[in-house]
Amino acid sequence: MGGGGSKFRSTRVIIIGGGYGGVALAMALRDKCQLTMIDPKDHFFHNIGALRACVEPGFTKNIFIPYAPSLGKAFLQGRAKSIDLKGKKVKLDGGQSLAYDYLVLATGSSGPFPGKLNRVLPVTELELATEMYSLTLEKIKSAANIVIMGGGAVGVELAGEIATDFPGKNITLIHPHKGLIDGKRFGDKFRKEVKGQLDKLKVNVLLGERVVNMEELPKDGFGKCKVKTDARKTLDADLVFDCTGLKTNSSVYTDQLDDKMDSHDRLRVNNFLQVEGQTDVYAIGDCCNADADLNMAHNAGLHANLVAANIQLGVSGKNYKSYKPGGPQMILSIGRDHGVTQNGSRVLGMNKLKSHELFVDKYWKLMKQAPPTKKQGGAPKRAKTIAGRPEAQQPKNISRSKSMPPSSGNPNGQGKQTTSSAGGGAKGTKAAPPSNKKQQASAGQKGKKK
Repeated sequence: MGGGGSKFRSTRVIIIGGGYGGVALAMALRDKCQLTMIDPKDHFFHNIGALRACVEPGFTKNIFIPYAPSLGKAFLQGRAKSIDLKGKKVKLDGGQSLAYDYLVLATGSSGPFPGKLNRVLPVTELELATEMYSLTLEKIKSAANIVIMGGGAVGVELAGEIATDFPGKNITLIHPHKGLIDGKRFGDKFRKEVKGQLDKLKVNVLLGERVVNMEELPKDGFGKCKVKTDARKTLDADLVFDCTGLKTNSSVYTDQLDDKMDSHDRLRVNNFLQVEGQTDVYAIGDCCNADADLNMAHNAGLHANLVAANIQLGVSGKNYKSYKPGGPQMILSIGRDHGVTQNGSRVLGMNKLKSHELFVDKYWKLMKQAPPTKKQGGAPKRAKTIAGRPEAQQPKNISRSKSMPPSSGNPNGQGKQTTSSAGGGAKGTKAAPPSNKKQQASAGQKGKKK
């Protein structure tokens, strides 16, 4: 790459956020420049595998990957408070300021537990996070009636995990739209296959209904209650999961870039993934609008690879590469043995591409570390079942009286994604770096050579 010489080695690149996009970019740039990746956590959270941790004892060790062994001094644990575009600095919560030549915003999104952690545990402590998933497993074991609110990727996959490992449970999935998995890009064939697989697992699916008494439900979702819908239905529940929606983590850039944000607080980027009007500030993953409503871990990785190339090309004065979003693609796991994939117009049912190991090896490999299961010699094992449910396994060294952390606001630097992962294509076509305002304005439409 043209930026690989001594000039690039002295270039200061700051990445805010260590989710799927941020960590992929950091791994691509490590040892090539003066790199700093900022995140409040000390571990990468592989949330694609988070829902398996709700049903399999000990699975959490597979979904938390420490940053330090991968990035060394390039990783800075902290919270970015604000950015100064004119001064080209990032200010941290503790008052420290860091100067940059290039800034990459990879702040991701926040969502409800168990698909995400950042609303209940902004700074992920591995021991406490492990406890939370262990306690969730115990709650699932003891619940007879389980209600899941939200039929997007997280709700569908959670229903699949519980129904597969606990086939005796009465599980109801409530979704306010006419079909599961929102988004105009996914067709009826895909949604029909998803619904069919849930039907085979005996999950009760209520479509076109919305829960109307959320404020009356237990805050942690556990405890006997009645769930009411706008169709005047009342469901008895012992455990309720909220799987409704994600929110962009935008607080670090709102003050300086509020006029560059769309209605979902995502940053508008040009086809080089530069924030509109900026040549030294990029945005990737859930906090940018490059893929519209198709926010996925795979796409964040594609963004990271392109930005890694473009920063180096910019330093060397060469033509940038353009990002071209791919067609509709999604990989859903439905339990350990099933799943549905859409690749363009093609739909594959009963697909195990994701469901077997949830891409655990892929992300440990990305971070140049051996996964715990490999170190211990063997693949993750399914919990033994008795009468259709896993054996009760009380987590060791967990105080049952220890309180869960309260809900909090969205952190900066929290990583991406829905738990679904898919592959959109990004093809590189070269275009000259915009050197003036007119070129910057046109960059969002297409890349042109000087």
